[in-house]
Amino acid sequence: MKMLKKQINDIHNYSIWCKDNEKILHQLLYYDNLTGLPNRKMLLDEMNRMIEEDKNIKFYLIYFDIDDFKRINETAGYFVGDEILRQVSCRWNSITRDKDLLGRLSGDEFSLLIKGDLDRDRLLEYLEKFRGILSEPISLFGKDYLISASFGIAEYPCDGKDGVEILKSADIAMSMAKKSGKNFIQFYTYEMQLEILKRLQIENGLLYSVKNNELYMVYQPMYHCETKALRGFEALARWKYPGIGFVGPSQFIPIAEETGIIVDIGKWIIHEVLTKFMELQRRYQFSTIVSINISVVQMIDSSFVSMIKDVIKETGFDSKYLELEITESVLISYPEQIIDIIKQLRALGIRVALDDFGTGYASLSYLQMLPINVLKIDKSFIDKINIEDSMNQIVEHIINLAHRLGIEVVAEGVEKEEQLNFLLQHGCDYIQGHLLSAPLEDELIINQFLSLQNN
Repeated sequence: MKMLKKQINDIHNYSIWCKDNEKILHQLLYYDNLTGLPNRKMLLDEMNRMIEEDKNIKFYLIYFDIDDFKRINETAGYFVGDEILRQVSCRWNSITRDKDLLGRLSGDEFSLLIKGDLDRDRLLEYLEKFRGILSEPISLFGKDYLISASFGIAEYPCDGKDGVEILKSADIAMSMAKKSGKNFIQFYTYEMQLEILKRLQIENGLLYSVKNNELYMVYQPMYHCETKALRGFEALARWKYPGIGFVGPSQFIPIAEETGIIVDIGKWIIHEVLTKFMELQRRYQFSTIVSINISVVQMIDSSFVSMIKDVIKETGFDSKYLELEITESVLISYPEQIIDIIKQLRALGIRVALDDFGTGYASLSYLQMLPINVLKIDKSFIDKINIEDSMNQIVEHIINLAHRLGIEVVAEGVEKEEQLNFLLQHGCDYIQGHLLSAPLEDELIINQFLSLQNN
């Protein structure tokens, strides 16, 4: 009898143990460990269950992604990042309707499964609460963190036939929201899918563009403002993609930067350009400045300065004729690191130019801390010369301040004689633009060197 009771008790305990383990396994399988929210698997299972029960059902899936979260992890550390994720999830969870499902997909990516048929106005009103609740900063360890998120919306059955497709469509819409400037809410459209496919095609093509000799360079001459004498050339990358044709740099350069391919492409460009100009200088016995645009991704690569040294040594190019162009965005993103790199470049005798000045966030006073040689005024400023009085004053002020700091000035995109006359009157050093010359391909550069030789 005692043996029987013991067996019954063991069976009962085993049953409890199994149930407890089932709960643990269920928790591990369907919930996120950091936030306690449902995970990707639960989200997909729930969408597919709803679809199986009613093919005519309508619901929305929202894909959230916290803006610039990677930078928080890099600057404040992963412990702070994790705590921010927990606090954000708590805020969102507090305003989620009982019948909806808020989940964490991975990293800083969240989802909201909205059950029920809402019209667009009510849907946007609901989502504005999720965006608005982040307006209050998150305070951690005596520091405030301002958080925003981008939102992509997909609708079943319009944007996908199952949970996987709906999730993919919402992800695409979220990516477009980020591309629009972040902290946006974006509905999915079929055109977005086509754009993504085109981007993937460009991305895949870029991997082989150098190997297949599809990239080539053109060179925009720069001239002395007063004498029109040739100062040098700005090297500009171009891409002829078989099957597609010409792909503009505004299309492929951002993708190359985002994927990191720009590091290899940038190295090829520098080697190609310096080899080309070394050959021209030897043949015609004239040296001119050659200017090459540098991406932030290239500059923060640990091997960047050593790569520049290696290419100069290999090609024999005199570094005093090399000018590297960086943009304001490079400086704003990594100010201390970039300034240190600029100093290393200057120590090698390389000139450094700040490109597209005025289009980013750098102020005029910011120039005081930059060890640059040249400032390039963006074309958008030059276009408005003698059209907007305030722009005339701004351009004049930029030129004067740069000169007081010992910095030379290049005006970009000069297309009209009256623009040239204004710049000449106010002491601009150099100009480039279609007024004097469009970008030139290889064979036309030789004519420029021949003209120097004849002079």
